[in-house]
Amino acid sequence: MTRAGRKPTGPALIQTLDGSERAKQRLEVILETITGQTTVEQACQRLAIGPSRFYKLRTEVLEASLKHLEPRPMGRPAHLQTAEEAKCDQLQQEVEQLQAELKLSSVREEIARTMPHLAEDRLSPRERRLKKTKAGKKKPGKRRPKRPKRPSRRKNR
Repeated sequence: MTRAGRKPTGPALIQTLDGSERAKQRLEVILETITGQTTVEQACQRLAIGPSRFYKLRTEVLEASLKHLEPRPMGRPAHLQTAEEAKCDQLQQEVEQLQAELKLSSVREEIARTMPHLAEDRLSPRERRLKKTKAGKKKPGKRRPKRPKRPSRRKNR
């Protein structure tokens, strides 16, 4: 029975990947121990490390591989906004709002100057009453001073 396709390369496939020679050698030895081609003692001799360090290294490699293979949401990752970017966006919105208010205010002022009768129509009834009473009041004039009291002419008894 022959297999169709490429011949399996096993741990030798690592030599085609990007990385340092030392990292490639470590990964190749770890994969050889997992596939049973090499014993842990032989792997420790080839890497010049002790068995506890080898087991720790193998566990780290497997955990990193497993973490990388976890399912992730499809599409591009969401862009997380930093605090500075959020503050910048907030200030930009505030500037735009203030510019709009300034433009509106200048338009209102222009209308009030060119067509004052329209500006009065925009007053509330209460504001109109206050304006009328203020306009209708007389300006305070000079008052006559009070006369001093005269002493009575009656004789005291």
